[in-house]
Amino acid sequence: MKTYNRTMLKRILTLPLILLLSMACDREENLTFQDFDTDNDGFISQQEFEAVFTANYYDDWDREDDDYLDDEDFYYGTYYMWDQDDDELLSEEEWIMGYDHYYGNYIFDDYEGIDVDGDGFIEYEEYSNVLGDTDYYLNWDADASEYLNEEELATGVFQIWDVDNSGLIEKDEYAQFDSYYLDI
Repeated sequence: MKTYNRTMLKRILTLPLILLLSMACDREENLTFQDFDTDNDGFISQQEFEAVFTANYYDDWDREDDDYLDDEDFYYGTYYMWDQDDDELLSEEEWIMGYDHYYGNYIFDDYEGIDVDGDGFIEYEEYSNVLGDTDYYLNWDADASEYLNEEELATGVFQIWDVDNSGLIEKDEYAQFDSYYLDI
């Protein structure tokens, strides 16, 4: 008789559920401005953004499927979101786009300083090492629980996308991010 460890058994038992949920998910590959602007007023409020974002994207960030985001999930999620060509490396162009919108006030090393091995790319380990020395994740964790809940993650993303700090995401702000982060 074959025996399974607890982790393997959990994966075996949850696979059918994951497949069922993914088939039931109505998320399109690329949600549009109109999908977020649920009241059709030409703007995305924070409440609209949080509702759509949490319903469609929060689980994507939870790589351990443990129903919460710790700093490792968060950094892993941002790294692979920035990696637009899916080569598991950040080019200088990918780094600059992400850095300018997410980490501009937290990381002071330049690209070459973060690329410790000097291969011209930032690998995940180099990325997480530099972020681990900042308080960026802690600033997203508004309730200081050491985990990001759905609202904290969605609020943080909303604040970044609301470039002019108006409390609303306009079409041009949405287009700026949507054109780069193609899976939103």
